[in-house]
Amino acid sequence: MKKWIVLLALTSAAAWAHDDEHHEHGPHQHGVATLDVAFDKGELALDFASPADNVLGFEHAPKTDAERKKIDQMTKTLSLATNLFVPDAAAGCKTAPIKVAAPDWSTGAHVDIDADYSFKCQRAPASIALPLWKQYPNIHELVVNIATDKGQRQLKLKPGQTLNLR
Repeated sequence: MKKWIVLLALTSAAAWAHDDEHHEHGPHQHGVATLDVAFDKGELALDFASPADNVLGFEHAPKTDAERKKIDQMTKTLSLATNLFVPDAAAGCKTAPIKVAAPDWSTGAHVDIDADYSFKCQRAPASIALPLWKQYPNIHELVVNIATDKGQRQLKLKPGQTLNLR
């Protein structure tokens, strides 16, 4: 699996370097989230990254009870993989441990949310449903970097779309 993650990282870096839109605006763009997808030997790895504004509506340290409640809700939502990503049933996937990185409020502006998900699957999923569109309506585009034994590719999805892995 590590070789896929390294391959995916290199692919993502190359895509950022050659994509004029991202080169001009940088990787932190409100309304846009990123999903890195790798599948190898029955393990589906998903790395989700988004500006905090997309999921919280703000990017500063919480100042009010309402903002603290939003962070608690975000943490609960991100802590269950199927709140955001549902591999097709035929793949027989079960969730594995999840890693959600707490926002680093000390940086000031441009705070990101990062969450890593892993599924153990009987076979490669053909698709992944994306309930994240309903959870986080401020995400208007999902940039998906895919690495599997069939190769690498990048997709740009809009709200309501399902991730097709075939």
